[in-house]
Amino acid sequence: MAKANNSLIGNNQNNMTTGINGTGIPALKSLLATDAIRRQIKSLLGEKAGHFMMAIVGVVEGTSQLQSCDPQSIINAAIISETLDLPIEKNLGYAYIVPYKDKAQFQMGYKGYIQLALRSGQYKYINSIEIKEGELESYNLLTGEFNFKFIEDINQRLEAKTIGYASYIEFTNGFRNTLYMTKEQVNNHAKEYSQSYAYDLRKGYKNSNWSTNFDAMALKTVLKLNLSKFGALSVKVQKALQLDGSSITEIKDDGTISAEYIDNDNKENKIIRDIELATKDGILELLSNANTISYDIKKVAKENGIDFDNMTKKELEILQGIIDEEIEKRMENC
Repeated sequence: MAKANNSLIGNNQNNMTTGINGTGIPALKSLLATDAIRRQIKSLLGEKAGHFMMAIVGVVEGTSQLQSCDPQSIINAAIISETLDLPIEKNLGYAYIVPYKDKAQFQMGYKGYIQLALRSGQYKYINSIEIKEGELESYNLLTGEFNFKFIEDINQRLEAKTIGYASYIEFTNGFRNTLYMTKEQVNNHAKEYSQSYAYDLRKGYKNSNWSTNFDAMALKTVLKLNLSKFGALSVKVQKALQLDGSSITEIKDDGTISAEYIDNDNKENKIIRDIELATKDGILELLSNANTISYDIKKVAKENGIDFDNMTKKELEILQGIIDEEIEKRMENC
């Protein structure tokens, strides 16, 4: 389970309350036109609701395979993308709605991970690239450091054979890490964690994202693994790691997200802990305590790298502790 600051009725409940069944553009438009869905999306997105609904229709119109997917799963996937403030237009490469069998999956792009990480303000550099033949010079097994000598001519580099993929993260505090995987290692990883790719390889098909866009998926994989093991994980990055590759079955009123992993069993993400966001009541109480002593707690949160609007329960406790210390200091000075 994960938490999100929005609500949307689940698939089964939606079908019962709206009476809309079937798939395709007409079914999607009919579902988006229902009062329940329009009210929920308007409540979540405000003035952006109209653009959001048009974007969903545009994505589905441009992806024929999505037109056979359950329309509620499409909307839910798009809602998750919106809660992460990532556009779903596939040409941008931030986030995607991907069909698998009769359900739509939410899928992150590597540019999306970079965007979310940079927003935290904790990263100085973050990137992932293809490594070409002859560029990997050495690897220190003890320190984990790689030495690359990149081909300087851009055109020559584009034509060179890709032998692997690397991601690099560096924090503002100086910590850095490089993760490198050979093309064979990435391929084995894809076969293990994507049933659709393994099926494509067995049957000689090219239907999965791994089959049609291997390089982009590989770049995302090395960045995702690097972030999950060594990154500074904001709430939104954690949410993205948890829900990447999932089909969202329900988003409840309390913000609980139910997801199923129909193309994989989420083994890849098991190192990511569940996210427990601070409740609205807890945030209001925190603000009340801060206002009592005229203390700018939002400024303090920013100084401590905390996203006030999406803070975890643990982060709320940290901020409350800061307020308590400030109150004690003021009492001592009285």
